[in-house]
Formats: sequence, C-alpha cells, structure tokens
Amino acid sequence: MARVLSLHFVDGSKLAFEFPEQTDNVTARRLKLADLMAGKHVVIEAEGSVMVFPIGNIKYLSLTAPTLARKDRAAALPAHAIVGARIIS
Repeated sequence: MARVLSLHFVDGSKLAFEFPEQTDNVTARRLKLADLMAGKHVVIEAEGSVMVFPIGNIKYLSLTAPTLARKDRAAALPAHAIVGARIIS
C-alpha cells in the first residue's frame, strides 16, 4: 500500500491512513475526488470500523499516491487544479 491520506484537523492534530488503490480508472478517480470535495464528511473504513470525519473539523487533507503516473494524477484532478507545484515554505 503506497497511498496515504493525512487528515490535518483544525485543533492541530493529524491522522494518517494507508490504503490500497481504489480504482485503476482515471475517470472513476476524478469522480471519487469530486465526490469527496463536494461532501460534508470524509468516510473511511479501516480495520473493521467506519470512521466519519466532518469536513468542518478538517483544516486540510494531504493525499499521496507516488506509484500513480504524474499524467494520471493530473487527469484525476479538477480542471482548475495547479499541478507540478513545489512547497517552498
């Protein structure tokens, strides 16, 4: 499992999840991401439990999928996404 989703909460805490590829279809990835961004909750099934995190408690999400080709990552993102950026501070 090379994919990691980190939830950074407004109280400063952080929770990270490792998970398998959810779909190998770029269009399905785009739809899942759009659904996540439009939702009021992040829902994660892990280790036999379902966890529901209200978006209002999350400062930001960080999603890492290093095994996904760069062009496929860009294709799965919304059209307005900035790609190829680098954190400088």
